[in-house]
Amino acid sequence: MSTHEGKVAIVTGGRQGIGRGVADLLAKRGAKVVIVNRTDAADVADAIGHGAIAIAADVTSEADWAKVASAVERTFGRTDILVHAAGAYPMATLEQMTPEAWRSVMALNLDAHLMGARAIVPLMRKVGGGSIVAIGSDAVGMVTPPGFGFSHYITSKMGVVGLVRALASELAADNIIVNAVHPGITDTEGASGMPNEQKAQVYMQQAIKRLGTPADIAGPIAFLTSDDARFVTGQTLVVDGGWLRL
Repeated sequence: MSTHEGKVAIVTGGRQGIGRGVADLLAKRGAKVVIVNRTDAADVADAIGHGAIAIAADVTSEADWAKVASAVERTFGRTDILVHAAGAYPMATLEQMTPEAWRSVMALNLDAHLMGARAIVPLMRKVGGGSIVAIGSDAVGMVTPPGFGFSHYITSKMGVVGLVRALASELAADNIIVNAVHPGITDTEGASGMPNEQKAQVYMQQAIKRLGTPADIAGPIAFLTSDDARFVTGQTLVVDGGWLRL
């Protein structure tokens, strides 16, 4: 399939997990992929191939985002897609929560989305449009959140929903669509510390009774960043095997 031929896609957190799955699939669909990761990911870009490059950057830094925008424009001359997959899933109860812990999660899980848009939207405007996909979490829709200690995580992901809706309205005139994908528990490095029994308790409540994979999440993102989704914006697509049955 060549649904992304000629497009340039920036993927944050593309070294591993969902970000790596997205980077792999978009490259297979024809996109030139730019992996933005805190640590060097040149080896991953080489493995993906198809002209992929890696840029080491802190996505919570406006200065680093300016560096990313400059490097992408210099290398490819355009940007069509921005996928935010970088994120953190720490645990801290109310008693354990420090202002520093709270701000760290907000900076990575929410603030980085705004900073990325501020840096990359001007490049999309130059080519007449684009698509932005934010990775949220199905935790925002649960009647019972996943245990104690995730107040900062869930709050940050609720913020992503609001930001996506606001930017969808603001950027529609520029032919830029903005959507969110809410994964359920996914078989990634980030979930490796969770006991298998706890994982099973989660996915046995799903309609599809297994862990999701990065490829399961990447497919819907490929749709939302293709021309097939040009009339889809401001949406939150839940991709969790049917845990939330909205």
